Amino acid sequence: MDVYVVYLFVATATPLFLWHDHRKLALWQIPFIAIMWLYVGLYVMGDLNPLAHLIFNIVFVANVVFAHVAAFKLYAIPFIRRERERRRLYRESK
Repeated sequence: MDVYVVYLFVATATPLFLWHDHRKLALWQIPFIAIMWLYVGLYVMGDLNPLAHLIFNIVFVANVVFAHVAAFKLYAIPFIRRERERRRLYRESK
């Protein structure tokens, strides 16, 4: 649960960093974060049954996948484009 809570704090801050440049991504992540906070509240109160554990763990995994796709879109794709452009310019200059 410790790792989950640490991830939850990081995930909660992520839309703040995305808001200026990528509002759609930030808005898509907010429902996942709200559900994860709900899971923590229910977990602390002890009101979870096996089905709720399954559903909330699926949401957690979906949020992790979403975060990785967003990171790839925000960081890897622009880097790949810059490298392709740099290589193209290098080939043209020869």
